[in-house]
Amino acid sequence: MPDEQGRATRLVFCTGKGGSGVTTVAAATAAHGAQRGLRTLILSLGALGPDNDADDLPAILDHQVGTVPTQIDDLLFAQRFAAQPAFEEWYGKAATRFRAAVETFGVSIPDAAELAAPPGAAEPLALNEINAAVTGGAWDLVVVDGPPLGPALRLLALPTSAETWLRRARPVEGQAARALRPMLATLAGLPLPQNGLVELAEDAARRAAATHATLSDPLSSVRLIATPDTVPIARLRAARTALALYGLRLDGLVINRQILEAPRDSWSRGWSAAQRIATETLTETFAGVPVHEIPYRPCEPLGLEELAVVAAAAYGAGDGLGPAAAAPSPVLTGSEGGYTLVVPLPAADRRGLGLVRRGDDLILTAGAYRRTLPLQPVLRRCRVASAVLRDQALNIRFVPDPELWPEVSGPAAQPPQDPSPAGGQP
Repeated sequence: MPDEQGRATRLVFCTGKGGSGVTTVAAATAAHGAQRGLRTLILSLGALGPDNDADDLPAILDHQVGTVPTQIDDLLFAQRFAAQPAFEEWYGKAATRFRAAVETFGVSIPDAAELAAPPGAAEPLALNEINAAVTGGAWDLVVVDGPPLGPALRLLALPTSAETWLRRARPVEGQAARALRPMLATLAGLPLPQNGLVELAEDAARRAAATHATLSDPLSSVRLIATPDTVPIARLRAARTALALYGLRLDGLVINRQILEAPRDSWSRGWSAAQRIATETLTETFAGVPVHEIPYRPCEPLGLEELAVVAAAAYGAGDGLGPAAAAPSPVLTGSEGGYTLVVPLPAADRRGLGLVRRGDDLILTAGAYRRTLPLQPVLRRCRVASAVLRDQALNIRFVPDPELWPEVSGPAAQPPQDPSPAGGQP
């Protein structure tokens, strides 16, 4: 069913610790959806991993995969993201905005075919590819075979970070360009590159907002894949907190390569016992999140038949998608003499939390991850009184600032009616 924006495509972004079988689980999830009648695309982002040439999807699907959707089965298609072609397409469009102005001064702009994609270009281009696949209307289900956990979280955080940068930079740059443009154009009689710069900034802001809307939509979710080991538990726990900080929904944890049969030798029994302890810790850490277990198979799961077995073990008779649900977002409530902003941060470690107020923004830090939240107008006239981590959420209490809100008593101190979720678009 389409959501309120008319979108009907479900997005599942798969990531996890390197070597945990992310590509296998992503491929099995996509094949599972196609078998249930969904037009499905699996999009591989292997080029964003530590090894830029790594892409295991063709071997796992036992089929060649191109840079455009390649049909694997009746309803199953696969595609691998390639940064260079995506960069050339973007650069060709961007260069046209500056070519006339620059060539007026005798400077030529190189063609796209002459340039290699610069470092850092792949991430925003990959996000644009995901957004196009989800909003294009061609698919019922898009499964992203994401990079390992660290690069994946940086990728998923990029839209919110870009929105913050552009929100602060665009007003100043835009006003300066608009103010200078008529005068300089009159004096020189030449086309100005400022026009292109403003257009590029506005285009970047639109893309960041569109991608953020896609990732935070109720039909979008992130799925973590892990092995029953103790070492990555801390990273997975931090990932759960980071996803909530960025307003992204975690729809499940898949524990791959479980030794489920009773071992016969002491070596296997030792591994099985260690796995049980790790599984119990993971289940406790991800309380409230669906947990799927996949047994260790006697052979590599290659091809659609083997992937169907993996999906059946993980999801049973279900579709492996679950219901659409709202992404975690800050909620503003009224409290005695002020307001309380509740920011969901499940599994957060209070020792790694940080909170800074900068003007009309609230800068939240959870371990290695940070997000800037624009405050609602009512909170901009308040000061932060306290912050406490309670019930897997950071509760930030605001009280009216007498210098900005002289009438503190009576109705003025009451919360607004039906406050909208905080941290949204300013």
